[in-house]
Amino acid sequence: MKKINILWAIALVGLLGGCVKDEIFKGPPTISNVTMTPVSPLTMQAVTVSAKVTDLNGLKSVVLNYKTDAQTAYQQITMTGTSGIFTAQIPGQDGGSTINYYLTASNIFDMKTNHPANAPTSTAAYTVGAARIVMNEIYSRGTTAEPDWIEIYNDSDVAVDLAGYKIYDNGGQGGTKPKMEFPAGAVIPARGFYVIVTDIPVATNPAGFGLSSTGEEVWLENKKGNLIDNVAFPALDVTQTFGRKPNGGTWQVLNTITKGTSNN
Repeated sequence: MKKINILWAIALVGLLGGCVKDEIFKGPPTISNVTMTPVSPLTMQAVTVSAKVTDLNGLKSVVLNYKTDAQTAYQQITMTGTSGIFTAQIPGQDGGSTINYYLTASNIFDMKTNHPANAPTSTAAYTVGAARIVMNEIYSRGTTAEPDWIEIYNDSDVAVDLAGYKIYDNGGQGGTKPKMEFPAGAVIPARGFYVIVTDIPVATNPAGFGLSSTGEEVWLENKKGNLIDNVAFPALDVTQTFGRKPNGGTWQVLNTITKGTSNN
């Protein structure tokens, strides 16, 4: 009888363990590292959107939803890819057109994730032929004397007023704290840089946020509330930043800090 009871106990533990495991790993897909190429398209130039999409249970589909400012309904394109990187292409549009887009990933349990998280209320967007404003360098190992900062780059030939633009980390993305807004007078010159300090005491600015030294994701949106850039940066040493090289180009770890100046 003892042997039978022991066997039942082992079986029950295994069953419960399996149930707990299933509950732990059952969740929606994750979407990160969303990029568009080119980020400042010309008239009738197609745009390729790519993203890293993962799911522990198995992906069912990844869809790119997009529409122009002349359309009311979103068009859908199934994204394809391997090794977790999915891509799709938005057809070229007329100059001056604004294109709103967002991604939807579904897994085998029909659990879904949108990017941006509150899409389609808020979406990523670009305007054909418009100035390109992007994050260009990130410093996450700040101190009281030298707080965390993010450098913005104007990859265009005209000055741009950043007042009303917003930048934020997971707190702002999840709605647990305000998004940090660029102040009045934050004008970035053509091919120039603007550095915004993010690690500000809450008593001074409740939207302030410290960048994690172990890495995290940050977002940049324009004054219309459209997402125009986002990046997940890795863990960094105190002598490193994460930046684009050349300016506005490919993200990589930089061993020379170039705050407010060219990464080239």
